[in-house]
Amino acid sequence: MNQPKQIKDGALMLFIFTIILASFLFLPIISIFLLPIPFVLFTKKYGLKSGFVMLALALLISLLIMTIIAIPLVLMMGLGGIMIGNAMYKGVTPYDTLARGIFGFIIGILFTFGFTQLFLDVNLVNQFETVVEDSVETSTAFIEEMGLAEQSEQIQEVAETQIQMMKELLPSFLVAAAAILALVVQWISYKIINRKDKQKLRFPPIRDIRFPSSIIWVYFLAFVVSLFNQDPGTTLYVGLQNLFFIVGMLLAIQGISFIFFYAHAKKMSKAIPVLIVIFTFIFPQFLLYFIRILGIIDVGFNLRDRLQKK
Repeated sequence: MNQPKQIKDGALMLFIFTIILASFLFLPIISIFLLPIPFVLFTKKYGLKSGFVMLALALLISLLIMTIIAIPLVLMMGLGGIMIGNAMYKGVTPYDTLARGIFGFIIGILFTFGFTQLFLDVNLVNQFETVVEDSVETSTAFIEEMGLAEQSEQIQEVAETQIQMMKELLPSFLVAAAAILALVVQWISYKIINRKDKQKLRFPPIRDIRFPSSIIWVYFLAFVVSLFNQDPGTTLYVGLQNLFFIVGMLLAIQGISFIFFYAHAKKMSKAIPVLIVIFTFIFPQFLLYFIRILGIIDVGFNLRDRLQKK
């Protein structure tokens, strides 16, 4: 390995990382997706060990710029970026790369919760609950001032139920956040690498996404167990709710994948499945249920294989 070249590339990636980190306070939404990119590019080129060396140096730089507060942010972004970059270094499939990236970001998120609790004496879960409850109280007070006291009581009851549900599904929300972060970071990395190194890295078409049939058994096993455990607040109940949420989203993705597959097989316009997905996001309470059912049928009955035979 050309050691001077590696040091030069590492210094360049650290400089880019420092610029992005400095802009985090002004552009947090954009910076959060760009911070892992230097780790992805460097680890893809030089491997896992080099990626962790860069992470150690990045943590040192972040301490000088933003003090101890920056440690959880840098570690979360670094771990996710290193996992994605190392997957590319090993040449695994794009979706396997995505899975490893999700795992890296989840570890980083868990560390963030533990770090803020242990060193900063801040419980992020309690902070989240406080913000939501304050928002509900403000909305209720406004409705009461409008002379709609009866409606405010109903709204408060619904809001309390939603708050409790959000608390129970917090692990699922963290997984979803890690998945979105990993997906966007990997997509941006592909664009940069393809332009810089003239490669052709890309995700396979959505229509090719297929989950194993075992996911159906996990879904129905969780359903059967939930029939015998209807006590909210217990560890088993909360675990089942999160399992339902995560597996349900995977089945919904399977359903969306089948819609794209069917449209491609029937030579329909690409706009049709895209519009269906858009309307599903706009009206999730109605359409998401049917998309999930479609995913169950596709996985359980090999619907695509049957269509291909015809």
